[in-house]
Amino acid sequence: MKRRFKVVFDGDKCKGCGLCISFCPKKILAFDPEVNSKGYHPAGITDVTECIGCTSCATMCPDCCISIYELEEGEE
Repeated sequence: MKRRFKVVFDGDKCKGCGLCISFCPKKILAFDPEVNSKGYHPAGITDVTECIGCTSCATMCPDCCISIYELEEGEE
């Protein structure tokens, strides 16, 4: 069974630097078209089903805006 992950972005902390987007090996991160409370376009995930849980995005984020959790069977 394929491992599944939950990726959580703190959009209000994100300053839109794009490092997470650059380092995602699956290229499933993108900037949100809406701006956050600071006036930046925060990053977000486009297809969580393709996430491999490598944590490259969370590791590269200078503001610790990204958390990744592995989901158990039956968990959403």
